[in-house]
This record gives sequence, C-alpha cells and structure tokens, in this order.
Amino acid sequence: MRLIQSGRGISRLVLILLFVVSFILGALLSYVYVMGFYFESEFRLPKKSGITIENVEVSVQDTSFIDVTILNPSYSSSNVNLSRIEVRTPDDGRTHSLTDTDPRIPYLFKRGESQTFKCKWNWANYTGISRLPYTLTPIEIRAFLEDGRGTLLEFTRPLTSLYVIKASFNSSISVTHFNVTVLNSDTSATYVNITKISIDGNSFPPDNVTPSLPLPSALMQGDSVAFQCFWNWTDFQNESVTISVSTFQGYMATFNQRLPEPVNLNITEIVFNATISSQQFNVTVANAPTSPSFVDVSNITVSVNQSLVAMPWAAYPSSRLEKNSSVLLVCTWDWSGFQGKSLTAKISVYTSQGFIVTKEVVIP
Repeated sequence: MRLIQSGRGISRLVLILLFVVSFILGALLSYVYVMGFYFESEFRLPKKSGITIENVEVSVQDTSFIDVTILNPSYSSSNVNLSRIEVRTPDDGRTHSLTDTDPRIPYLFKRGESQTFKCKWNWANYTGISRLPYTLTPIEIRAFLEDGRGTLLEFTRPLTSLYVIKASFNSSISVTHFNVTVLNSDTSATYVNITKISIDGNSFPPDNVTPSLPLPSALMQGDSVAFQCFWNWTDFQNESVTISVSTFQGYMATFNQRLPEPVNLNITEIVFNATISSQQFNVTVANAPTSPSFVDVSNITVSVNQSLVAMPWAAYPSSRLEKNSSVLLVCTWDWSGFQGKSLTAKISVYTSQGFIVTKEVVIP
C-alpha cells in the first residue's frame, strides 16, 4: 500500500513539473515569436555599408586643423572606402574640400573600425558669428564614400572674438602715424598672442609699432591693447583702407575705415625783393577751406644748385595755419650772391603734422 501511495505522489509531482516546464517553454516561444516580428519590422539593417561621423574636435590654440572621427559600424555588411571630407560654411555658402589629411584619403575602413583624421584647414575665419549680437551658426562636416553616399555632422566652433574696436587717423596730430585699439572679447574661448598688424596686406615692421610686436604677453579674455603704428598715410587721404590684426593662434581681426579728407596746403606767393632786402624773402602759405584740420608750420628750407639750407623764419600772425586761412612766413637768407644768375630756388614748407608743400621760383 505504501508503494502504491508513493507512486501516486511521484506522478503528481512529475505532472506539476511538466506543467511548469510547458508553461515556461510556451512563454519563451511566444516571446521569441513576438520579438522576431518587431525586430524584423523595426530594426532593419541597411543593405549597403555606411559610415558615420562620431566626433569633431578643434584646438583653440591652433586653428590650422580639425580632428574628424569617422566610424564604419560593426553591423555594416562590408568594408568601405572613404573618398573625401569637406566642410560647408553656411555664413558664406562655401564648400571647402579637406585634401591634406592624416591619415591620407582615400582610406579603407574595415567593419567596426573607427579612425580620427587630422585635417588641415584654417577655421579661424569661421568662428561662428553670423551677426551681432553673437549668433552662432554651425558648420557642416561631411564625409563621402567612393559611391557618393555620405554623412554629415553639424559643429559649432569655439567662439573667439577678436576685434579692432577703434582706429584713429588725425590730421591735426600727424599723418606719419595712427592708433589702433584691439579687444579680445570676454566671451572668447582663449587668450591670443598678437603678432602682426597690416594695412591692405602690407605688414608693419616690428620697430614701427608701439608696443613692439609680437606682444611679449598674451591678450587675455576681456582685455584690450592700444597700438601706435608709424606709417605715412598722406597718399591715402580720403581713401578706404583695411586694417588687419593677426595672432599666433591664427585668429584675425579686420577693420575698414575711410581716412580723413586731404589737408590741402598751397604756397600762393614767394617774394624776393632786392629793393627791400636781399637778406630775406617772404612766403605765403594757404590752407584750403576743404581741409579737415589746422596745421602747424615747423620748418622751411631752400634748395639752390642741389644745396639745401634750413633758415630762420617768423610767422605772421602765427605758425598755426587754420583751415581757410593763410600765413606769411618771413625767411632770413642772404640770396644776394645768386642775383642775376637766373637760378631756381626750391622752397619747402614743413608742418609738425608731417605735411610738406613745395614750390619753385627763379631768383631775380
């Protein structure tokens, strides 16, 4: 009897275990069936292999290159051949082909391979400012396979805002120098080292700039510096020039400015009168009404037979020559030895602002 009862107990236990196993298997098969349906409908893999741009990095202290990391995913069906990398800058609508890369392109990607390319391209002029106030416009990094398929990633460069905030050309002070003030904005991503100042592409020698270039210390964020540049801009009066400031890091600031109207000086009369005195002569200089400023007479010379002489002089009413006015200059010089020889004297009047006006006259 005990054996029969024991056998019945074991049969019930086996039945329960079979029921549990059947339930688990049924649930597992149902799960696999359902997930197989969704996997097939929602997680479709591409038939052709493709690439993706994982990351783009730049160095705020060296704007000559960008690092582009590209991946051929592990689920790709084959290796792929990268044919080119390019950048589109929406601010100007240009497309820049990055041909100088390390490693070189074309490049064969294996399945699952990730590679970072160091691409030579100066992005300093594309710092992301499309207009003021600061509006950052991303650039597009693009990568293409040899069959024309590709991928892109939008990337916003670090904001480094270098400005020429002021350029001063003052005819009443001097036409032999001007002042420039440069600001590194407090929103900039890094400090800069100013190395060069130029006008219309012509750089100034370091000795022609105060403080001299390159600056011994960095221009930190939020700081500004004023330069005095020694350059005779007489021939550029009333013309537009472009001032450029360059940095060691590759950033550049430009500033367009029209220079003041010309200072129009003219020697209206030179008088040699032996009946009055052969020890002096008179010069009348006029400053036109259209001149932008006054000038100050500083020196007078006479040249005869390639002999140059600076002479004493006196100005009436004063040596300051306002615009739309004239001044009489009485010059002390013994010209008696040149009388009757029909020699030409070249009279030059200099101003402290750097202007020079010249006129020739025959000594009577």
